[in-house]
Amino acid sequence: MSVPNPLALVRQRLGLAPGPAPSAASDHEVLDGRAESLPSERLSLLERAVWSLVWLGVLVGAVNLWASWTSWPVINVLAPAMVAIALGGFALCWCGPSPRSWIHQGLGVASALVVAITPQIITLHTRLYYTTDAAALDHVATKVFVNGHNPYASSLAAAGQYLHTAAYFWTYTLSGGHVDSVSYPAGSFLFYAPAYALGFHHEVVDWMDLYAWIATALLVFFLVPRFLRWIAVLLALTGIFTGVFSSGGTDAAFLPFVVLALWHWDRYGRPKGAGAARWLGPIALGLACSIKQTPWFLVPFLVIGIWIETRRDGRSPLPVVTRYLAIVLGVFAAVNLPFIIWGAGAWWHATLLPLTQPLVADGQGLVSLAIHGLTGGADLSLLMDASLAVLLGLLAAYIAWYRQLKRIWLLLVPIPFFFSPRSFTGYLIDFFPAALVAILTVAPAPAALGERRWGRLSPAHFAFGALGALSAVLTTLALTSAPLTLSYDSAAIGPLEQHMFAVTVTATNNTGSTLTPHFMVDVGAAHPTGFWTAAHGRPVVIGPHRTVTVTIFPPPGTAAYLPPWASDSVVDAYTSNPRALSTTNEIWHNYIPRAKVP
Repeated sequence: MSVPNPLALVRQRLGLAPGPAPSAASDHEVLDGRAESLPSERLSLLERAVWSLVWLGVLVGAVNLWASWTSWPVINVLAPAMVAIALGGFALCWCGPSPRSWIHQGLGVASALVVAITPQIITLHTRLYYTTDAAALDHVATKVFVNGHNPYASSLAAAGQYLHTAAYFWTYTLSGGHVDSVSYPAGSFLFYAPAYALGFHHEVVDWMDLYAWIATALLVFFLVPRFLRWIAVLLALTGIFTGVFSSGGTDAAFLPFVVLALWHWDRYGRPKGAGAARWLGPIALGLACSIKQTPWFLVPFLVIGIWIETRRDGRSPLPVVTRYLAIVLGVFAAVNLPFIIWGAGAWWHATLLPLTQPLVADGQGLVSLAIHGLTGGADLSLLMDASLAVLLGLLAAYIAWYRQLKRIWLLLVPIPFFFSPRSFTGYLIDFFPAALVAILTVAPAPAALGERRWGRLSPAHFAFGALGALSAVLTTLALTSAPLTLSYDSAAIGPLEQHMFAVTVTATNNTGSTLTPHFMVDVGAAHPTGFWTAAHGRPVVIGPHRTVTVTIFPPPGTAAYLPPWASDSVVDAYTSNPRALSTTNEIWHNYIPRAKVP
C-alpha cells in the first residue's frame, strides 16, 4: 500500500493543483525538505503570507524593545536597527525568489530571537532575586555540589536568601512545612554546574535556562521541513516560553533533549539509511529523564510506538525495545548513579519527594475548581489516582487508535496532568515544541497490524472505556470529599484597608478521625504565600464531627494584601491524613465582614 505524499495532501486540503510529481524519495525525505517538489504559485503565496506574520511579530518586538532604551545603551541602536530589518524582511519575503531561501529564513529566526530574548537579558541583568523556589534551590544545589558536598544530603534552606520574601515562593507540604532540599534527579543541578564552576554566579539558573530555550527554538527550526520553518520562528516569538524560561521555569533544561528524543523517533533501530535518528532518541531521552521527572511520562509511549513500528517491519520487537530501554536507563544511571552511591536514601527520598512528602494543591488544571472555593475542597489522593487512571487510559487509547495518534500523542500527554493535584502551566505546555517536531518528522502510521480483537473492538478499546469511567468516578469523588466544612467569619483589616492581619473561620470535621489542618489565605496571588497559624503558633486540632472557630494570623514578616474591590478570596485548610484540601466558599471583597485594627 503506497503512503500519500504529505506535500500532496497539503495541496489537496488547500484546494491547490497537484503540482509536479515528487521524486522517488521516501516520505521521510519529503518531510525533511531534502526532496521537496517545487511549490505551486498558491502554496508559495501562502508561505509568504505566513512569513509576513513572522516579520510583523519581529516589527512589534522591535518597537516594544525601544521602550527599554533607558536600561541598556545598546538598545538605542538595536531597536531602530531591528525595525529596519523587519521592514526589509517584508520586502525580502515578497520580492525574493523564495521564502525558503537561507538568507530569508536565517534572518527571520535570528531577528525573532533578538527581539524576544533581549528584554529578558535586560531583566535578568538587573534582577537580584529568583522568582521561583525551584530556580533558587537548583542554584544552591549547584553551589553545594561545586564545593564538593552532596546536595541530596544537605539542607538547601539558604535558597531563601535568593528569593525576595521567601515565604511567598516556597513549595509547601501538606504537613505544614516547605521543600528545602533537592527534589529532582541529579541532572537538575549538573546542568548548571559547569557555568557556576567557571565563575558565572549571578542568576546562573535563569541564564542557562534561557540559553536552553534558545537551543530548543533553533533545534525546532533546523529539524522541521524547510517549508514549515516559520512555525519555529513564531514559536520563538511566543512570549509565554521566553518569559517563563527566563523567570524560574527550570523545565527549559530538559526541552532540547526531549526535542531530539522525539525527532523521527519511529526510525530507532532501523538500518543506517535512517540517519542519526536510528540511535539518538534513547540517549536524548535518558538525558531528559535525568534532569526532571516530567519526561518519565514519555517513556511508555515511545516504547509502545517502537514496539509497533518494529513489528510492522517484520522484525522481533523485544530485542529492539529492550535495547532502547537499556540505553535510556544507562544514560540516566550514568548521571545519577554516583549520587545514589554517595547517599542512596537521600537520593531516593528527594527524587520521589511528591510521593514521600505530599505537596499542596496548585496549578491551572481541574484542581483549580477546588482551590478557588467552587467545590469546597478535594481529596488530593483521589485526584492523583484519577490522573493515573487517565494516563493509563491514554496509553490504552494510543494502542487502540495508533494510526490516528502516532503523530499527535505528545499533544495529549498533558491531559493526565490536568487531573493532577499539581497541574502547573509548564506541565500543560512545555512539550509543545517537541510535539511539533514529532508531528512534522514522524512517518504516517501503518495500516491495521492484525491485533487481537473481540468483535470490532480490541482489548485496548475496552481498557480505554473502563479507565475512562474509573477516572470520571474518581474525579467526582475527589471533588466531593472534602473532610472539613469551612465558613468565613471575619477579617482584621489594617487602617489603610490594604492588608488583612487576621482571619476568623469556623471549621467542622466531617470525618470520624481527629484532624490537624494547616491554613492558607488565597487572595489571588500567583503562588501560595505561606501557612497561617493560630495565636502563638498553637496547632488547630478538631475532633471527630466537632466544630471549632479559630482566628489565624499570617506568617511572620508577611501580611495578606486585600484583593481588589469586587474581587474574592478563599481560605484553604490542608490535612495530611487524609491528603485533602478544604476551602471556604468565595469571599467577595466588597462584602467582607471586617474588624479594623487600631
